[in-house]
Amino acid sequence: MKNKEWLKKMRAKFNITQKQLSDESGVNKLTIENLEQGKRKGSEETWKLIEDYFEKREKGIIDISMDSEDLIQELQEDIEEFGEDHPCILVYKYKNGIFLFTNYDFITDEMPFNPDKELREGEYYIETTFKYALEVFEKQNKII
Repeated sequence: MKNKEWLKKMRAKFNITQKQLSDESGVNKLTIENLEQGKRKGSEETWKLIEDYFEKREKGIIDISMDSEDLIQELQEDIEEFGEDHPCILVYKYKNGIFLFTNYDFITDEMPFNPDKELREGEYYIETTFKYALEVFEKQNKII
């Protein structure tokens, strides 16, 4: 079983705050504080959530659903097929004052977008066009 020293070491390794860990792992911030201070031992489920989070972090699969280059290529193909003015949903997360755009989706009468079913916790969306979505992903790709 992991312990408070391991938790402190992992947070330091990835340079994240207790709040960030809480927001991104789904474990209550007070629980994380208590684990690090040794006030609580934590359940197996709590430690599993934390371990899974750090495992994903080590593999580089936190935050971005697809590599930006892949998203850009896929979006360019959709623009060629459907046109740059085709409406779409642009999915993003807002963390620590930063907008991170993670995906896009079509908007059609046959395939209406249902945010309750298609967004994960902490994700938001805006309605836009393929052209604007491509601009956003290309700009973001230069920054990240």
